[in-house]
Amino acid sequence: MHPEGVVPVRTPTARPRRAAPALLAVGALIVSLVAAGPAPASTPCSTPPPTLPTAQMRPGMTGVGYTVLRGDTVVPFDVEILGVIPNAIYLGVDVVAARITGPIAFLNQTGGAVAGMSGSPIYVDGRLAGALAWAIAMDRQIFGMTAAEDMVGMFGLGRGAAVRIPDRVALTPQILRAAMASGADLSSTATLEALPIPLGVSSASGRPLGEIESMFADRGVRVLPFRAGTVAVPSGATLEPGPLRPGEGFGAALSYGDISWYGFGTTTAVCGSTAIAFGHPMFWGVGRVSLGMNEVDVIAIDNGVLWGTKIGVLGDARGAVTQDRFAGIAGVFGELPTLIPITSEVSSPDTGYRRTGRTDVAWDEDWFVAEATFAHAWSNLTYVAQQDGPGTLGLAWTIEGTRADGSAWTVSNRLMDHDPHSATSEAWRMTDVLQTLASQEFEPIGFTSIDMEGTITEEDLTSPIVRIRVSSPLQPALKDRWIVRAAHGDRLRVEVTLAPVERDSVVIAELSLRVPRGARGQERVTIRGGRGRLDWWRVGPGSLDDLLYAMNAGEARNELIVRGLGRTLIQVQDVIVTGRAGFVVQVVR
Repeated sequence: MHPEGVVPVRTPTARPRRAAPALLAVGALIVSLVAAGPAPASTPCSTPPPTLPTAQMRPGMTGVGYTVLRGDTVVPFDVEILGVIPNAIYLGVDVVAARITGPIAFLNQTGGAVAGMSGSPIYVDGRLAGALAWAIAMDRQIFGMTAAEDMVGMFGLGRGAAVRIPDRVALTPQILRAAMASGADLSSTATLEALPIPLGVSSASGRPLGEIESMFADRGVRVLPFRAGTVAVPSGATLEPGPLRPGEGFGAALSYGDISWYGFGTTTAVCGSTAIAFGHPMFWGVGRVSLGMNEVDVIAIDNGVLWGTKIGVLGDARGAVTQDRFAGIAGVFGELPTLIPITSEVSSPDTGYRRTGRTDVAWDEDWFVAEATFAHAWSNLTYVAQQDGPGTLGLAWTIEGTRADGSAWTVSNRLMDHDPHSATSEAWRMTDVLQTLASQEFEPIGFTSIDMEGTITEEDLTSPIVRIRVSSPLQPALKDRWIVRAAHGDRLRVEVTLAPVERDSVVIAELSLRVPRGARGQERVTIRGGRGRLDWWRVGPGSLDDLLYAMNAGEARNELIVRGLGRTLIQVQDVIVTGRAGFVVQVVR
């Protein structure tokens, strides 16, 4: 007899399934809810699954675990308890050391515990003993499980703050001896480590996976990234609120759409509308989160890496991950996660390609919002350019958000820059705005949307000013002039010639300047290109208002800046303006 809710073998007709969307061609932050109908009322957990306390566990006890090795079919594996490491995760939270003893076919396929098995429920005497969450890299048959009695507490836990847990747990001498007696080849310094999280990343072609792994590791999150397809953004119409079953895959989506990034593990237990999984945090025990919760289809086991890992794709959306705790993560079925939409409209005159893109970010950690925005821009721009190479990028963006008091703020700006190596990389300037906003300490803010429009070409559109011609009513012929004569109220006609370095044709910019009544004697007019947007902190902002003002201001390199006659005129060009020129107005009465 299997424990209630555990089905070791699933038939294809057990539940209708849609095609997995991932296989289709695809301080604190406050975020906006995805537009949808009201979420169904959640059902509280009234009868948690019966658990086996660690105080009752003894070396030599045997049990059975459940996980998925292919598709969504739950299969069993045999375990033997080696001992208990008290207070290993946190005060009052134990780790139970155990060994996978079979079946042989299971061990041949996995080698033991692999990434993606985190959360696999272990039953002893018909009661939930814990979740596989830890392992020893040198012998993955030896694993650690987070005690079930600590995990089920999440069913009734609020959504407040949590604490950080250790990433390694030393074996006691007794457990080390028991493991070696069972045939394990371990050193005296062997430790249990939290299993890495398999991380599917879409639209990352050309980017080393090691770079992504290091990016998460720098922030205390252990992942094993693999290239994956995109996942459709969930909505009230596509949400399938049916519960996952213990042993099934449990996906936690960081983002959906063009940039779909997701981690996954295994469902440990379900009670009411809540599922708990992983047996360790998704991140570092941050407390309240809002991530997508999806089913997972396992497509392969990769044993060519140190830890071994499942490769899986996300299927139907089931709800939202709401807790990240030291004993695991928890999600609620039937809820939608809060999402930050990133939208774009980009094109390239070289290829004629145009693309409308969208990514919805669920994980609102500041660096990840900026990272996802850059990845979205990079992938869409390289698609329309059909390359990642030298060229000129023109990009405009609007970032919207909320302040601590709930009021809205907006940052709109643009750039045009040439890069001799990677034109798409110039999008980092927009990312810098996001990172600066997220890291400022004036007051907590949130992002609600990010929108961008851009064009990219392999041409170098750097265009020096090569000629200025000017005329006035007193000197009506348009000529090269160092001094032009004009009276009060006269309008000057100015023609500026720009010469793109990689084009045979020139660009002609025409301007009109009026001589004000207050002008006297000789008035100098200077014409130059914009210097580029400001370094936000160089202006010395003393408040969030100051910072927002600076981010909405500044010059762009594709602007023609004209100063003189008591005013500044800015004219936007389709090329990058460089150089400096001018003339003098001789004011006559």
